[in-house]
Amino acid sequence: VINGTGGSIQIKSTKLMEGGSPCYSIPTKEFDPVQGILHAGGCILFFGWGVAPNLLQDGNVFMSLETNGFISNLATFKNRDTFAEAMPGFQVGFLEKSVDDAGWWAKYWLIVRRNR
Repeated sequence: VINGTGGSIQIKSTKLMEGGSPCYSIPTKEFDPVQGILHAGGCILFFGWGVAPNLLQDGNVFMSLETNGFISNLATFKNRDTFAEAMPGFQVGFLEKSVDDAGWWAKYWLIVRRNR
């Protein structure tokens, strides 16, 4: 997630809805972890991994992000809804959507901006 708003956005929640790990993050120095605030120009990488595929589970990852600027669902497989929806006063867009055809990984870059 790239903060291109010129202001701050608050990371309200990050949840790994499906997978085998917690939702981890690697932020830039513009992130205040105490208040969950990503200041202007900052970037934060969220990641997680699935369980080993077996007869009961495919090993997919499905992540949900909520901020004051957007909400988003991100998945490692194409048949699941992957979206980002802007909150009032903001714009959000995908800079990249890459999904492995075998379903082993996915990579998404989101940029958040303020409406003018």
